[in-house]
Amino acid sequence: MDTSRLSILKEEAKRKTIHICGVAIPVLYYFFPKNLVVLGFIFSFFIIFILEWLRFRGVVSLPFLRKNEKKEISAYVFFVAGAFMSILIFAKSIAIASIVMLAIGDAASGMVGAVKSVDKSETYEKRIKPPEVMLVMFIVSFIIGYLVLQSLPVAIFGAIGAVIADGVPLRVYGTPIDDNLTIPLFSGTLMSLGSIL
Repeated sequence: MDTSRLSILKEEAKRKTIHICGVAIPVLYYFFPKNLVVLGFIFSFFIIFILEWLRFRGVVSLPFLRKNEKKEISAYVFFVAGAFMSILIFAKSIAIASIVMLAIGDAASGMVGAVKSVDKSETYEKRIKPPEVMLVMFIVSFIIGYLVLQSLPVAIFGAIGAVIADGVPLRVYGTPIDDNLTIPLFSGTLMSLGSIL
């Protein structure tokens, strides 16, 4: 493996290690009541607002941000927002599964993407991801969905939603939508539909 690819892989590993820490959210939701978790999110958003405000003013600097994130809202904000919306919208087990798909599935596909391409620039995030990256996202998300929900069809639905959100760039009025927001919402929506079919 050449030096540039190894460097990208190391940086992506650092980013995704932080990403995987997001598993703490569904773990807390599993053990604590929804109202308490929602209060925790409200407090978290207050901290996030202050942190982003300071970052945009150059007072603080966050590690592991990509170049395109430094002048935009950080990816972790969308992660927290996606998890929060999932908890508000979906049944508890589906919310937990969708957030774990985001935390672990996106980390796995990101690592495969880092191995496959040295181009982790802004343009990479705007392209449809390679089939092997989508396959990894599907397999990991399917396993998560099945382990949490114990339903083969629902797990398949959730994995499809996660793959679409992770692999196909989404824009609204020309503005790209971060997949940290769409992965749990897409997978959670399809799992909810799959559970009633």
